[in-house]
This record gives sequence, C-alpha cells and structure tokens, in this order.
Amino acid sequence: MKTTPDRDAAPGTAGRSRPGAPATGVPVDRDVRTAVLLTVALALLGALVWPVHPALRVADEGTVIGHLPLAEEEVFTVSYVHSIDRLPIEEDLAVRDGHLVVDATRIRQFGAGMGQIPGEGNGRAEGPWWVVEDMGRDIGPVLALRVGAPAVDHRIRTPDAEVRLSPCLTAHRVTVEPVRLSTLHLPLTRVPAPDC
Repeated sequence: MKTTPDRDAAPGTAGRSRPGAPATGVPVDRDVRTAVLLTVALALLGALVWPVHPALRVADEGTVIGHLPLAEEEVFTVSYVHSIDRLPIEEDLAVRDGHLVVDATRIRQFGAGMGQIPGEGNGRAEGPWWVVEDMGRDIGPVLALRVGAPAVDHRIRTPDAEVRLSPCLTAHRVTVEPVRLSTLHLPLTRVPAPDC
C-alpha cells in the first residue's frame, strides 16, 4: 500500500508526526494518566504540608515546649492568682488576623492595678466575679509571661487542654503565639508539659 503525503505538510516532512501529535507507539492515554497522577500527587503533598490548622505555640525561654490546638474563633484563657491580693484573675484572649486580642477579664475584686479602664469594654457583676467584656485590647502577635511562683498558679487553658506553668517554670519567660500547623505536623504536636 502506498501512502500519499499530506497536502498541508511542509516540504520534506511527509511521514513525520505533526507537532502535538503522539509519537508513534506511545499511547496518548499513558501521557495523560501520568500527568493527572503527578498533579494529584503534588496536590496531596501540598495539602499535607500547607499550614492550615490553627494552634498556640508555647515556648519556654525561646524553646518550643508544645502546641495547643485552637479552632478558629475559639478563645483561650490565661489565669493566675494576683500576687498582692491573692485573688484569682482570668483573661480571655482570641486570635484575630494573627494578633492576640484580650476580649474579657474576670476578677474577684478591684485589686492593685486591676479594674475597668474607662472607655474600654463593658463591666458587669457575675456572681462573685466582676467581668469586663468587649475589651478588644490588641496585644500583638506574641504574649510574653514572666511565670509566677507556684502560689501564683499561672495557667493557659483552651477548650480542650490546660497547661500549668508555675510548678516548673517559675521566673521563666514563656511566650504564647498563634501559629498554623500542617496536617503532617499535627500528629507530631503535643500539649505542652513543662519539665521540672
């Protein structure tokens, strides 16, 4: 059987494959399947390493001691006992645009340096507590605590976990900052457990 050259082919290219046409003997399906599998594999890898899970990173003197998972819009609490008045204080913080924002403070009485600042939030009684809500005080991307003695009982509490800082980290500088963890990193995280 005699083949005739393609009328549209350039001179001297008769019998050759056209650009974009599959090479002789290589099925199109294999090339497409390989490209699809590669695209899917890269998408899965990207999903595993992309930081999407919100958390709080807790560090002792700059060394990370663990992470506390914290869902979007969840509030965490820093609690302690006032060093002068010996009464408990709780501060609720939220993460907004990568910054920590104090939303509310609960105190048992107006002690030294405590109370409502005029124009900041709304105060009300709640049983034995005085609660100041809707504060919206932006404290920046990192909360730094100088951990008090065991009697001060510094704690960080999320809806799912609590970290007691004072028993092991008295006088240490502990930082708390919002971060995002990848799906691969998430199983490796641990709730901070300060070593004594």
